[in-house]
Amino acid sequence: MPAPHTSSRRRSAARLARAAAVALLACAAAPAAAGAATTLYPDLRTLPPSDLRFDTVNYNGVTSNVLRFSNTAWNAGQGPLELHGTLGGSSTISQRLFDDAGGGTFVTVANDFVFHPGHNHFHFEDFAEYELWTKADFDAWVASGRSVGGAKKVGDKTTFCIMDTGLVKALPGSPSTAVYSQCGATVQGMSVGWGDTYGWQLPEQWIDLGGSFLADGSYVLRSVADPRNKLYESPNRSDASRESAQANEAITAFTVRRGRIKAGR
Repeated sequence: MPAPHTSSRRRSAARLARAAAVALLACAAAPAAAGAATTLYPDLRTLPPSDLRFDTVNYNGVTSNVLRFSNTAWNAGQGPLELHGTLGGSSTISQRLFDDAGGGTFVTVANDFVFHPGHNHFHFEDFAEYELWTKADFDAWVASGRSVGGAKKVGDKTTFCIMDTGLVKALPGSPSTAVYSQCGATVQGMSVGWGDTYGWQLPEQWIDLGGSFLADGSYVLRSVADPRNKLYESPNRSDASRESAQANEAITAFTVRRGRIKAGR
């Protein structure tokens, strides 16, 4: 017969083995801890302005010479740009930030959408900025680190109805058809890879030149999406490679010769 302490050791070992087996089964049955969801931010970019032309308009009872052009802002990010608001001027606009788990959060970015009588629909304010420079002034401004100098003229229209008007580039997450297809009074947005184009013929899609057209010379037309950095394109709107005016800009250089616009420097 085995000694008493030998049997005790065997019984203890058996209990330990059973406990280990139970623990192993429990670990196998437990679900893996879910990883934190990743926010899918939009990334606003601008295509070089196109369709430049001179025109004379009578707007609000004033006749002016203007530089018309078409402009496209588009979303090169991983997630859509989606804005929610309520009409009445007493609420705010929230941006919905989507994540890769199918959820999302809302962050406040501005006041309510405003009604634009010329376009007869609702706009988000400060979505774009248009600047007209002489080429010499623009080059000097860039050489100064964008700290010295200023544009010759700035466009009045900075409000936009944000929507999908055309696919600019097929990216992961790009829908095959427009998701945001109307100028909503409470919801507007821009899908991944899609752009919002404002054609040259639309009201206020211009820079007011005043009483005369541009003199012969070389110029730069600069367009910037989200120039006041209201919209979230990165955590805390802090990534300059996505949030800065330089990241969100595009330029078109052109010359004026005998009153005619020619593309290129």
